[in-house]
Amino acid sequence: AQAGESLTIGKSDYDAFEGLLGEIQSAYSAEDINALRSKVTPEMLSYFSEQLAENASRGVVNKVDNVRLEQGDLAEAWREDTVEYATVAMRFSLADRVIDRATGRTLEGGESGEVTELWTFMRARGDGWLLSAIQQT
Repeated sequence: AQAGESLTIGKSDYDAFEGLLGEIQSAYSAEDINALRSKVTPEMLSYFSEQLAENASRGVVNKVDNVRLEQGDLAEAWREDTVEYATVAMRFSLADRVIDRATGRTLEGGESGEVTELWTFMRARGDGWLLSAIQQT
């Protein structure tokens, strides 16, 4: 159980989570660190930056397209002082492929698939939601 008081998550929050899912995947796919910066916590930014740097050193790009949230189920939501948190089981479909940076040839993936990940969002009261953690299920 979480320390802190429980929190109610409404439709506007779910809409924000769905928007962030698409925007974050799109920014990651475009290797746009600045776009990511406004949507994720500093810890997540450094995680994504490391992944992008590793891809660059391998000469590949991870392209993520056609991201669509199929279902978002709240796992838990809570408040600690002035910070609110929500963990959501995000089941989404996407086309995920790794391409050669030089030739554009697909090296891995390409077919559409579905994944479920636990995404934790946080916000200081009155601010927008930021992605603070991703756990594979």
